[in-house]
Amino acid sequence: MKSLFFFKPQIKALKLSLPEHEKNLVRFSKGLVIMEKISIINNDESFQHLVKNAKRKSVKRIIIISISVFISIVLLLSGLIAMGQYFMYKEMDKQTLQNYTNSLFTGANIQTNSTNYDHFFLAGTTKSNQFKDINGHQIKWGTIEHFYTILGTKAYVENNSNLNGYNNSYRVFQFYPYTEPKIENDLSYLKTLPPFYNVEVAVSFTQEVTFEEMIKEFPTAQWAWIIQNGLLESIEEEKEHAEEMKKEMPTFIPRNYGLVDGDSAYGFHILKDQPFQSAQNFLDEIATYGNDEQEALAILKERIVERGEDATGLSFPYHEKVYEAEILNKTIGNADARSLKVSGAVLTGTLESILPYLENNIVHHISVGVILPY
Repeated sequence: MKSLFFFKPQIKALKLSLPEHEKNLVRFSKGLVIMEKISIINNDESFQHLVKNAKRKSVKRIIIISISVFISIVLLLSGLIAMGQYFMYKEMDKQTLQNYTNSLFTGANIQTNSTNYDHFFLAGTTKSNQFKDINGHQIKWGTIEHFYTILGTKAYVENNSNLNGYNNSYRVFQFYPYTEPKIENDLSYLKTLPPFYNVEVAVSFTQEVTFEEMIKEFPTAQWAWIIQNGLLESIEEEKEHAEEMKKEMPTFIPRNYGLVDGDSAYGFHILKDQPFQSAQNFLDEIATYGNDEQEALAILKERIVERGEDATGLSFPYHEKVYEAEILNKTIGNADARSLKVSGAVLTGTLESILPYLENNIVHHISVGVILPY
């Protein structure tokens, strides 16, 4: 009993000391955990700072690359558009010149007086206005319109109001070659109209005559008709084809072959009081647009020197062959302004002033065109 009593305080002290020790261990462990947490937190904040810096640099890089790509695309597109517009405008000018040159060689009494340009960012149009001069009265005849894009495409816009021989309610006259037999013409109809009416009449001759002879017979002629190379042959081919059709189809009714619409006829305008100068200008235009550039320059220089003028520095700002001029070049040969062969003429004026010319023996066919009741 004494022994147990002796050790009892020690046992109690041990019991008291163990929990205190455990408490210290717990406190120490908690301290370590707190320190570890603090360390982890500190390390995580440094890492986040690095990540943020990296993100900023990445965003800046993406923005710079995006802006560079955008600017490059804009510059590339601007360059392509500017190049496309340049070629589009060049094609528009080329077509305008072509409309003008065509009016020099075809279209009886039809003139091109102006061209309107209408263009925007990616496309454009040209409208060449055509008119006829009827004894000083100008009437609108039609427009030649084309549509263009910067991609290089071009399209003709159909504005033709020619229907059943009428254009804008005005009659389209016709020429008739001397090789074809006589048919009914419009002389009797013209004689029924009031004498003060202004009219346009196409006169076809019984044979080809020189331009000088034509001016003697029709001094007020406003336009001269030329039978172009290949026309008579094409008429004969049409006749042969019609005969074959008639054999296969007995009910087939052939039309009057040889009639040539004034809108597609070949010839040239005659300036008032300057007929031979008009013919010379026409021949020079044929030489210009009916030959290659160097050949055209050689011909024109020779003609200018023959007229006693200076041909030094003669050049073409723009030159291109024109189909109609090539055809006429084969037709006229070496004719000059006086010996040029013509097959008809266009007369305009009051009916009273025109009728006497229509009784001429050289007249093969008469076709009336525009009639103005004033």
